Amino acid sequence: MPKKDELVRKLLSKPMPTNFTVRELDALMSKCGCTKFEGGRGSGIGYLHNKSKRIIQFDGPHPGHELYRYQIKKVIEFLQELGEIK
Repeated sequence: MPKKDELVRKLLSKPMPTNFTVRELDALMSKCGCTKFEGGRGSGIGYLHNKSKRIIQFDGPHPGHELYRYQIKKVIEFLQELGEIK
């Protein structure tokens, strides 16, 4: 399992990664103190930041498992606001 700094480096790489998977996101969010939940609208996935009780939620990518660019941007912004990444 990749370390947090390796996942953050990939997430923040330029140009924006097109191969950041839901599995990698699950690992990163877990290392940032988040708990994953599913449900809501169809293939929706979400993460609860246990310390702040803030939530990020979006539709899961399909048919593949790679996140879309807007999802990557949303994740980066969420983690920066929480102070989990710089």
